[in-house]
Amino acid sequence: MNALRTLLSHTGRLAALVLVCVLSAAPLHAAEASSDTTGAPGAILIVSSYNPDTRRMSNFISAFEERIVAEAFPGEIYIESLECKNVDDAPQWIARLDKLLDRYEPKGLRAVVLLGQEAWASFVSLGRIPEGVLCFGCFVSSNGIPLPVPKGSVRNWKPETVDYLERFAGNPAVGGLFNKYDIHRNIEMIRAIYPRLQCVAFVSDNTYGGISLQALVRKEMERYPELQLVLIDSRAGEEKAQELYASLPQRSAVLLGTWRVGGDGDYLMQRSLFDLVQTNPRIPVFSITGTGFGEVAAGGYQPRYDNGAAQVADEICAYYASNGEKKPTPRLTDRYYRFDSHKIKEWKIAEYALPEGSVFEDPLTAKLSRYSHYIELLVMGILLLLLLLAVVGWLLVRTQRLRRRLEEHEAQLIEARERAEESDRLKSAFLANMSHEIRTPLNAVIGFSSLMQEEELTPEERNEYCAIVVNNSEMLLVLLNDILDISSLECGKIKFDYTDNDILPICQQAIQTTAHTRQEGVECHLESPAEHFTMQTDAYRLSQVLINLLTNAGKFTSEGSITLGVEPDPAHGEVRFSVTDTGPGIPADKQERVFDRFEKLEGNLKHGTGLGLAICRQIVTIFGGRIWVDPDYTGGARFVFTLPIVRPPKRRK
Repeated sequence: MNALRTLLSHTGRLAALVLVCVLSAAPLHAAEASSDTTGAPGAILIVSSYNPDTRRMSNFISAFEERIVAEAFPGEIYIESLECKNVDDAPQWIARLDKLLDRYEPKGLRAVVLLGQEAWASFVSLGRIPEGVLCFGCFVSSNGIPLPVPKGSVRNWKPETVDYLERFAGNPAVGGLFNKYDIHRNIEMIRAIYPRLQCVAFVSDNTYGGISLQALVRKEMERYPELQLVLIDSRAGEEKAQELYASLPQRSAVLLGTWRVGGDGDYLMQRSLFDLVQTNPRIPVFSITGTGFGEVAAGGYQPRYDNGAAQVADEICAYYASNGEKKPTPRLTDRYYRFDSHKIKEWKIAEYALPEGSVFEDPLTAKLSRYSHYIELLVMGILLLLLLLAVVGWLLVRTQRLRRRLEEHEAQLIEARERAEESDRLKSAFLANMSHEIRTPLNAVIGFSSLMQEEELTPEERNEYCAIVVNNSEMLLVLLNDILDISSLECGKIKFDYTDNDILPICQQAIQTTAHTRQEGVECHLESPAEHFTMQTDAYRLSQVLINLLTNAGKFTSEGSITLGVEPDPAHGEVRFSVTDTGPGIPADKQERVFDRFEKLEGNLKHGTGLGLAICRQIVTIFGGRIWVDPDYTGGARFVFTLPIVRPPKRRK
């Protein structure tokens, strides 16, 4: 892979590319003159165990390239991947690495950097180091297992552990940064916390790192014959691992190695480790690698992981700058006791029982700090989403409000149209009734006035005709007055004059005024529990209502009596008036219709305009009362209306 193409394929390497271009002239030749005896440019090969674009590998490559460019190393950097997926494919790893070395050796290979356990194990198993080439391991453990895997199922493979540092001790071409896992210190730490410990369970998976750690644990546990060792291995399958974990006895502790790949070679689910531990949650869990820290593990004696990019780059540059005098040296990462403060409290482990110098961390806070930028973006996204939802909600509410207004306006328009149609119908009916009501007395006036002009009339006939004309003229005048009154009342042109009045004298006056309208033998009297009662009202309009009701009763009562009742009700703030007669009464289906204009029950048999009761209803309504026909009275007809004792407030227009 061409170095320029590699640099362009990784984020953050544009600056390195620019520096390479700038420094590729004079600095390159200077470096060649001082460090390369052959005069050819060098090449550095980085071999990744798996995808080099993962965060861990990408961070190493970026830091390494920046350091190499800064030191003006004369050569190019190539990046390759072994695509290590399953331990069963280990023979292919070795073959791939061998081909890569053969491909790049002719390009003046100066150094090989192997990233990951699988790449390093393949290099070690290859059994050869290219002449004059430095070899470095990173993200590698000091312990390992020999490759390739023997024929047969890898599930039952239990190789012996190998110490790579001892194997390459004194080799001047090997360097790097190695992680050393100390099983002994972890066991002693657990025994200090749980002195009655009897069983240690080690959890590992179907990876090279998991199998090599298990081999190391088996060897180290030989120092503790008094402790039972239980191996929980994903190579046996998740179900088998969960059964074994659930059956762990009391006085056990768990050590976590790696848990990433299952027995079928597929990656385990993210919750798989949590689900495994939950099968026996009473067993304390510790970790020698950092696996499960912040989730299920309380802590342990672990390496302080570092990618070693700067160290490896400096050793390569120093070696060639000194003509091979400064040899690379394998180094171990620092180790320390690290504990999850939340898990320590959860397991009720006293801090004094832990080794001196232990570091307590809050993984939740660390995660929040690490992902604070993403959290901020998430919060901003949520806020924007909420804002969008609020806008959409506001638009929906506004749309619904507009729809309701349109529906209300539509209903109002329909109602207005119906009122207009009703008004037009009433106008037509009103004009028809007016024509009929006015024509009857007017025809009589005109007819008998014409007859009175004849000379052959006797005085008696002339007097009779004159009386008819006068009577019909009075009827016509009453009709016109009633029409003017009801029109003025409906339009609000009549103003009521409210004063304090004793209503009993007003009632007596109405009875006397209507005496001539009653038929012979019919009496009218007043009934009231009080001799005097004062209320705020318009005396003239009250008299108008009483006279209309009494006149109407006298017209239809041929025998019996008419009673005007007055019942003050201060508790409810009103006065109840009633006019009761002993006439024929009003059918129940017509008791509401009698208040309509020009409505007459007896047709033309009784004289009247048909407007009196309509005027009464208008006046009573303006007073703030109500009027009706008593449906329970069967001895004739009884009209009842109520008026407030105190003047009602003015209605807003």
